[in-house]
Amino acid sequence: MTNQDENLSSQEQQDDLPNMSRRSFFKKTVIGGGAAMLTGGVALGASKAALEGSTNTPGIEVDELNFKPFDQRDLVLTHAVSPKLSKIDHPERSAQYSRLWNKEFDFNDVVQTFENRDHFDNSKSGYGQADRAIGHAAWYPLVVAKSRAAAFGQPNTPLHSWDQTDVEPEQYDWGSGKRAADMIRSTGRLFGAVRVGIAKFDKRFVYAPLYDMEDERTLSWEKDFPFKPKSVIVIATPMDYDNVATAPSWTSEGATGNGYSDMGKMACQMAKFIRGCGYHAVGAGNDLANSVAYAILAGMGEGGRLGSCIMPGVGPRVRLCKVFTDIDFEDAYDQPRTWGVREFCKTCKKCADSCPSGAISQDDEPTFHPTYEFSDEPGYTWNSHAGVSKWHSDSKRCFNFWVDNDTSCLNCIASCTFNEPDFWHHWMMMAVNPMMPKFLHAFMAEAHPAFGYGGQGPEPIPGKVEKFWRSGADMRTNVSMKNNIGTAG
Repeated sequence: MTNQDENLSSQEQQDDLPNMSRRSFFKKTVIGGGAAMLTGGVALGASKAALEGSTNTPGIEVDELNFKPFDQRDLVLTHAVSPKLSKIDHPERSAQYSRLWNKEFDFNDVVQTFENRDHFDNSKSGYGQADRAIGHAAWYPLVVAKSRAAAFGQPNTPLHSWDQTDVEPEQYDWGSGKRAADMIRSTGRLFGAVRVGIAKFDKRFVYAPLYDMEDERTLSWEKDFPFKPKSVIVIATPMDYDNVATAPSWTSEGATGNGYSDMGKMACQMAKFIRGCGYHAVGAGNDLANSVAYAILAGMGEGGRLGSCIMPGVGPRVRLCKVFTDIDFEDAYDQPRTWGVREFCKTCKKCADSCPSGAISQDDEPTFHPTYEFSDEPGYTWNSHAGVSKWHSDSKRCFNFWVDNDTSCLNCIASCTFNEPDFWHHWMMMAVNPMMPKFLHAFMAEAHPAFGYGGQGPEPIPGKVEKFWRSGADMRTNVSMKNNIGTAG
């Protein structure tokens, strides 16, 4: 047996140790948790309603007196990529960040070399040549399509073109709004979506003004967008569980880049389908509007502490794209729903604990305004959408860690208690969650890492990096049904 085989065998033995402790943990807690689990089993087996969620929710709460649509020029990634915004219009932002955090930092300078530094170390788990290569490969479809900038908020890229000259002159008769919605969802599933939601166009949550980083100019919905949207189709594409678990390593960039590549493809395909049916449509990635807000409006999930949309079955382990269209879905629009996720987030805080930059709020309750460090400094909260009830994260600090780590970070997603494989018992806990008292929320949050999920820190967990690279072993037959999250739809 080779040294490598011996190392793998040793690793497999180490992997078995947590399994034994998890079995012991389960035996010790089965009595205490039995009643809740039985209740969950009854709820899961007797009623689909628990998993469909309740519409008894305000959805997105805003402070009407202080709320206004978010200016895209204040998105951290848009600001960093644009020399005009960061160096000419607002150089004081880099200067303030450098002063407050006692480090030299220029938003535009650091983005120039991001993920392109040739310093891999094959002796360091998660930071070797293959780990760098998988990330670059995952993003490559967007690079070839000259649409990578959509991830930074660039509108009107080749994949998400505003050109409407291919709209068929004859409009397809859907028959009803419900029939149209069903056909849109079926099309989305075909293209690889794990969720498809449909919301009415809501100008509160679009970026206004929009910003074109390539031409360095602002754009308006009234003068520049090619048509007046009536609806927004939100599409969720899943990310690989085992790859996300390697965060914050370079390995995990595979899940991020592939998610964005899938986003670009799905939004492009859906928009083309709709134009082929005789209606206007424009696909979007991170551009045009806040994807999380629209996913909430479309009833796909709830806004969590980490700032993502947490969806039943997949948690926050998804990427979101959108399609703006003039289709009127009549009375078939989705409505905001609750599964008790936001209430659960008040107790859990696993994402905030695992954030290497400390960017995620530790507040018990959501707030309408940022409360993070230095939020009382004039001008420091330029990147936050004040007036929205949520846990406000400091995305500047998050971006700073990306730069230092030389790759984006998925720690918050990997550590989320709702980020679990698509197993029946996880669905059961999802069903019973709204009925659970607060102390059981805390129990669930602690049980999550005890059973081997999450547990992210500032450095990747070597065993999880190796587990990902070994996870393809059963792929030919997939006897264990690993990562079978497509069934969650």
